[in-house]
Amino acid sequence: MKHPSIKSKLRAGEKLNGCWIESFSPIATEIMALSGYDTGMIDLEHGAGSFLDAISMMQALDANGCRPMIRATSADHAILKRVLDIGPQGMMVPNIRNVEEAHNVVAGCRYGPRGVRGAAPVLLRATDYGKRVDGYEQRMDEDFLLIGQIESKEAVDQIDAIAAVDGLDMLFIGPIDLSASLGALGQFDSDTFIDAFDRIEKATLDAGKFLGCIPFAAWSSERLFRNGHHLVLSGSDTVLLRGAAEQDVQDLQKARDAASRS
Repeated sequence: MKHPSIKSKLRAGEKLNGCWIESFSPIATEIMALSGYDTGMIDLEHGAGSFLDAISMMQALDANGCRPMIRATSADHAILKRVLDIGPQGMMVPNIRNVEEAHNVVAGCRYGPRGVRGAAPVLLRATDYGKRVDGYEQRMDEDFLLIGQIESKEAVDQIDAIAAVDGLDMLFIGPIDLSASLGALGQFDSDTFIDAFDRIEKATLDAGKFLGCIPFAAWSSERLFRNGHHLVLSGSDTVLLRGAAEQDVQDLQKARDAASRS
């Protein structure tokens, strides 16, 4: 039985939470899914996994009710095609810098004549290996979530036009790269950064598009949701494992030291 798509949940007014899959470990991914996240973003941009590994991660997420999405390595049409072909529920494209790139990304996700995506639907995992070719394009329009990541000064300067691009469903703010592009790396309390962040939020919501981000600095998950964000992607499997392991080691060291003093 198919679970509701991420996009259908967002259209119904749900606010969704998610995690990052960086380790490309099926066991770690299962644990993340079983923890109750709505979606897992499989990170091909910064993670070490391959497309084949990404399929295994999607299987681990889907089997446990956590809807899988993938962050592509780039906006290259060959990359977009391969991500789409393996059938995630959504795709994030990093660093869309201007309106031309936004249109180009949408075109890379659509078959002709509406776009330039290479067509081989009978072969794809996305169509259950040819069992569900009929209606595939309609399902893509209705259920596939296309996310453009906004993380540059150039994109902020064109944010109204980017937000208006048909076919781009969500804008997702990348705060660290955005601060660097503004010449204020990590200076999240600067007027320049705050103004740019506010402009992205306003333009996205005014255009009727979905909005997303990661929690950072003073922008907690609660603050983001209150600001109108529809999707917050928080912890990654690697960072959560590191944090838990470091805490466990600290607890063990304290226990050992206490025992030595007694």
